[in-house]
Amino acid sequence: MDDKTLNENLLDVLHNTRHITIATVCADGAPRCTPIGWWAFDDEKGRIVFDNRQGTIHADNLARDPRCFIAIVNYDQEHSRSVNIQTRVRKLTGAEYDAAKKLILDKGLKINDDIFTAPIGEIDKKKTRTDTRDDGSRRFYCYTVYKETK
Repeated sequence: MDDKTLNENLLDVLHNTRHITIATVCADGAPRCTPIGWWAFDDEKGRIVFDNRQGTIHADNLARDPRCFIAIVNYDQEHSRSVNIQTRVRKLTGAEYDAAKKLILDKGLKINDDIFTAPIGEIDKKKTRTDTRDDGSRRFYCYTVYKETK
């Protein structure tokens, strides 16, 4: 798959998928998966922004350990596309919070408490896979790995 097609598919999944699942690390080291419905993709900054209700287990986990893994599955069976992102989150404040809040509200969603950001990083082309199903439709798998920048 060429870079243009890969990027178009990635952006389509990021903009047209309703729910994501975030896996966090519990205090005892166990994983915890949480579905998130109030989120948006920030094209300008290349990051996911999501609402995070204070006092939830995943909010406590992220406050203690910012590492997480985000799975985004597009349920359109014609394409069966998914994006998996290993990243680190941080809580937004000030103008960054306001801009992220607008992105989420513009999707017709609401905000409960905090907003976190998760950079999506660079596509790891060695781990990106596509295949064609028996009916001719395309299955797309995209694994991205966050590279921390200063």
